[in-house]
Amino acid sequence: MSRNSRIRKWMSRDNYEEVMEYLSLDEPKHAPVFDFEHAPDELVDLIAHCLEPRGEERSKWLNDYAAQTWSIPDGEAKVLFAEDHLNAIRYVNRYLRRANAKLVDDGYFVCGFDTSQKHRAQIFSKYPRFIARIVYAFDFFWHRVCPKMALTRRIYYFFNRKVRKVFPRPEVLGRLYYCGFDVVCEQYIHDRYVVISQKKRPPCRDPHSYGPLVRLNRVGKDGKLFTVYKFRTMYAYSEFLQTYIYNNNNLGNGGKFKDDYRVTEWGKVMRKLWIDEWPMIVNILKGQMKLVGVRPLSRQYFGLYTPEMQALRIKTKPGLLPPFYVDMPETLEEIQASEKKYLDAYFEHPFRTDWKYFWKIIGNIVFKGKRSK
Repeated sequence: MSRNSRIRKWMSRDNYEEVMEYLSLDEPKHAPVFDFEHAPDELVDLIAHCLEPRGEERSKWLNDYAAQTWSIPDGEAKVLFAEDHLNAIRYVNRYLRRANAKLVDDGYFVCGFDTSQKHRAQIFSKYPRFIARIVYAFDFFWHRVCPKMALTRRIYYFFNRKVRKVFPRPEVLGRLYYCGFDVVCEQYIHDRYVVISQKKRPPCRDPHSYGPLVRLNRVGKDGKLFTVYKFRTMYAYSEFLQTYIYNNNNLGNGGKFKDDYRVTEWGKVMRKLWIDEWPMIVNILKGQMKLVGVRPLSRQYFGLYTPEMQALRIKTKPGLLPPFYVDMPETLEEIQASEKKYLDAYFEHPFRTDWKYFWKIIGNIVFKGKRSK
């Protein structure tokens, strides 16, 4: 690329309309298609008004509808419409729990928000590219990091009387599941992301952290759940989306979820370098895991295994270095076959098997660069 071409590239701005057109197809490409034929008339009417061109009449109708639905007593609303976009709500989880309490079982909650991708598109269409990168870096820290850190949260809200938080799409979807909803439809309407969800259970009360270290429940020996420690590679609340991702994305090569949009760009680098697994050494020291062994699985993923393999897996502790790195299987069936081969050998000769697998795994990771995706 010539010097002039590089200069033109750095001085150029993104076309906002083109970016949003791409995002409207790309972000919800794995989203479920909702059957409006069997939906309540209220919901069909609401979405029809949302799809109308923007204007004062449309805004007034939606605002009036939201006020009416939120005035209904708790446990009686069939369709609930958010009073504002979620970016403007300070205590989002508290708001979603309140929405859960308002609805009847299987009632519908409709909300909208501006995604982090849209926010990025706005910045890169407003400024030349070299300036936009700097602005975006500061904006990311101010609107994405500061509201979530105890030391900076009060400062952020002191200077931002009008809340303008920025949410990645997976975080909002995860928050909905965390607060007792199942997502039934998601799409851009105009340039705002709209989600239709359904009340399915009471909200989760377990505390959630935004920190770099995450605690995840995994199936251990004798089928008992234990907590593993990992460095965060996904957006916040992503762990609550496992079933949703599996139902809509299915599995790709290596047994991981296909097109898993929950993984951040930094997370992809950490996974490639195998950094995210290091904190599980704590689980080894606590006696919950061993160095070599089958992966510790979530309950959702564990449920995908055959009953035979489930029974075999829980006879021993899971391990930090799995047999995956010896055979590099691609499908779930191949993964189970690889683990069965290891477990059969392990139960016959424990130390010899782990010693042999340890050096094969280290050789493949360090010298052959084998990684899970």
